[in-house]
Amino acid sequence: MRIKTIIPDFLALYDSKTKFELHDLETYINRHPEVFDQYFPNHCPKTEERLQTATDTYPGKLNDIRTMSEKLPRIIEEIDGVYTEVFNNDLAINYTILVGTFGSNAFVTREIKGDIYFATEKLSPVTEHLKVIVAHEIGHVTHFSLADRQGMDWKTVDWIHGLTTLYTEGVATYLSRKIVPVLNQSVYFTYDDDGDSWVNCFEGNKREVKQRFLQDVLSGWDTVKEKEWFRLSGGSYFGYNRLGYLLGTKYVEHLVERVGEEEAFTFWNGNDMKADIVAWLKK
Repeated sequence: MRIKTIIPDFLALYDSKTKFELHDLETYINRHPEVFDQYFPNHCPKTEERLQTATDTYPGKLNDIRTMSEKLPRIIEEIDGVYTEVFNNDLAINYTILVGTFGSNAFVTREIKGDIYFATEKLSPVTEHLKVIVAHEIGHVTHFSLADRQGMDWKTVDWIHGLTTLYTEGVATYLSRKIVPVLNQSVYFTYDDDGDSWVNCFEGNKREVKQRFLQDVLSGWDTVKEKEWFRLSGGSYFGYNRLGYLLGTKYVEHLVERVGEEEAFTFWNGNDMKADIVAWLKK
């Protein structure tokens, strides 16, 4: 395990200025190309408008960022240790903690399995919330590792298809509940205390959500649908974004009941996972 944080550099630069401006943010970004080449553009668009808005928004988030600069590395160490104990598997994960520009809150790189990034300006500083999102992201790496140990041919994975995202996000959410149990259900999806109405929307419209997702799958997947179901910028169908996470978790729960945890986590290796999800959506 290696934890790299570039928050101290951000804070030192921020605190050295009477007013933190756009060119200061650009200086910070340019100091860490190895981080921001991963962050932009896949996890946040890099536009002057986006950077200016981030610069204007930082003052209201600064105390939270300072708190997480101290707290998050310790939480990462704790949750990484729990995963190692539960799965008897030292994943040797590389963690990077940054201040981003209000794009993704956290992500795992697909090119190199094992790199996890946390953008603190988008996170809640509450300990339980941080534990859940850390557990979710490590859940992705654990999921990949379990399949890799079984000889998964990664060239066969259709990473950009919504059925793949549904499955991988479902497994990561399922694992976060296993590793950090007994919290309010919505915390596992929104990583804060504001998600009850979001979960209630899904539960109250579960059949309609399944049908609409199936319709989008059968009519051909694209980036617009990916954003609708799995990105913070979605939510036009039912008024709440990222409902695909809830749908994916329900599928994985169904799969665990059917085949058991171990096989559910590696089901995409040697099975037609897409066809299985479509059959479940049709029920």
